[in-house]
Amino acid sequence: MIYRKLFHLLSLLLIIPVIILDDKWRIIFSIVFLLLVFFVDSLRQKHKGFRQLFMIFFKGLLKRNELNEYTSATYLAFSYAIINLLFSKEIVIFSLLILAICDPIAYIFGNYIKPNITIYSKSINGFIGFLLSGIILSTFLFSEIKLTSKIFAVLVSAIVELLTPIDDNLSVPIASSLVLKFTI
Repeated sequence: MIYRKLFHLLSLLLIIPVIILDDKWRIIFSIVFLLLVFFVDSLRQKHKGFRQLFMIFFKGLLKRNELNEYTSATYLAFSYAIINLLFSKEIVIFSLLILAICDPIAYIFGNYIKPNITIYSKSINGFIGFLLSGIILSTFLFSEIKLTSKIFAVLVSAIVELLTPIDDNLSVPIASSLVLKFTI
């Protein structure tokens, strides 16, 4: 599972188009990315031969429930398209950084620091790791966004990550983007 969380860091690559493309093209890119990921994930579920090929490369990255359902990558692609459609570049980049960095740190804190208390299937230690790493990121990055807004966005994202039954690749970027939009 740690390999999956390290793979999670690859979502940082989604920031590159946001930085280099103007608003129109980053939105187009995000929609094309969503359609591509959705197509591959749907094909994996419906076509046995493609599923076997897919599993050769990605089986170690999938959670048990993702074997027969949409993967977290599809949820990430969906949230990526939504936040690119609705929010400024700074908000999109900040939200993607929070997801890509804080989520793996939450996993490490939640699984390797003891004792640990769980709420639903998430841990308080993971919540603390998410929150601490997000506050550190907020302190050093994005000086054009108020620190209080960034920290509040991280806090809300950590709570959403802890409590929501929805895949955090969907809920966290949308939650942090909404908070930033209405607190800047």
